[in-house]
Amino acid sequence: MPDSAAWLLLDGAHIAQSPYAPPLVLAGGEGSVVWDVDGRRFLDFESGQFCMSTGHAHPRVAEAISAQARQLMQIGNRFTSPLRIELAQRLAALSPDPLSMCLFGSTGSEANEIALRLAKRLTGRFEIVALERGYHGRTLASFGLSSSTRRMRRDYGPMATGAILIPTPYPYRCRFGCNRACSLACFEQAVETIDRASSGAPAAVIVEFVLGAGGIIPVPANWARALRDFCTERDVLLIADEALTGIGRTGRWFAFEHTGVIPDLVVTSKALGGGIPISAVLAPSALAREALASGFLQAASHQGDPFQCAVALANMDVIEDEDLLRRATAIGKLLGRRLSELERDFEIVGQVRGVGALWGIEIIRDADSRAEAPELAAAVTVEAMRRGLIVGGLRPGIREANVLRLAPPLVIGEEEAESAVSVLVEALTAVGP
Repeated sequence: MPDSAAWLLLDGAHIAQSPYAPPLVLAGGEGSVVWDVDGRRFLDFESGQFCMSTGHAHPRVAEAISAQARQLMQIGNRFTSPLRIELAQRLAALSPDPLSMCLFGSTGSEANEIALRLAKRLTGRFEIVALERGYHGRTLASFGLSSSTRRMRRDYGPMATGAILIPTPYPYRCRFGCNRACSLACFEQAVETIDRASSGAPAAVIVEFVLGAGGIIPVPANWARALRDFCTERDVLLIADEALTGIGRTGRWFAFEHTGVIPDLVVTSKALGGGIPISAVLAPSALAREALASGFLQAASHQGDPFQCAVALANMDVIEDEDLLRRATAIGKLLGRRLSELERDFEIVGQVRGVGALWGIEIIRDADSRAEAPELAAAVTVEAMRRGLIVGGLRPGIREANVLRLAPPLVIGEEEAESAVSVLVEALTAVGP
């Protein structure tokens, strides 16, 4: 087999997928570990791309893939199957009332588009509110509502009309004087922005309850409750984008559960399929039926195919049978305790924050300025990779890429978590004070 250098030359010659040169040519994986074509092994603290919550090559998921591929893979959108119905029932059972019906897709971007079209159809309005630093996808409407990096819309021309961005509740970098606790000053500014930049009655507000690409920022519970009240008072639909955080990543089935708030629509993907592309929008029965009665149509080639649903069901069986929500909570406590030591020991670590098995390490130039230091974050990422640890954050040239993202598979053990922290200590020591 060719080595990594040979494969990377071929990649550059034939694949136009990303502006960033891939640093690794991966060949296999098991559990929390992956290895490349040269035989080097790495702890995967990015879970693929947040999809492999039950780990790489889990035997039960792999068996479901094999068995269903031999039976029935794809049926289109004109028919249904027992597996699609079972998965919809399963998602309804783990969701709080009144979320009881599903619309299926294949990706998070697609599911967000479905949710946004639902909101517009149900309300008869077109304006959508989203958070600054949020990320919802790269399809037309989802991209127009995303701002996880500065100037990301440059050279694409006009976005979909009606997008309104409001301040993110981000205590560490609060523009309104907060530090560790949210005073809701940002929420007051958000309402002012909505009233002055829109009709004041948008169709929906879409929110990640832990911002992912924007820096692993959990929204404060008091802010989430204020937003829920605002949406209820103005008859605005609240959409929770749980593409990255859903299906156990934070120690609950959904991140919004940590706030006590129940959204009107919930989007989930990534970890739902155990590595197979599948997504879903969860909606109250009354809203879903109203939309269908008014002529709403969701049709796609892959819309809850038997293959997708069989793998998702096996993946969820693993999460439940192996008690991985509890595991995520336990690993979160361990990582929270050990990573907080980095704030004390390294000046370039500005803040560690997260929940469950999802953590961010904000890299800064110095404690006084708190200036973002993406070049230091990239250097830490490279040093960690050299030592056998994959963490998210290597995005050179993007100013906001100063937050290292840690999201190990939920099957990870304490010893592996401790090993990852030790590697981070070595990498931080190599890069700066």
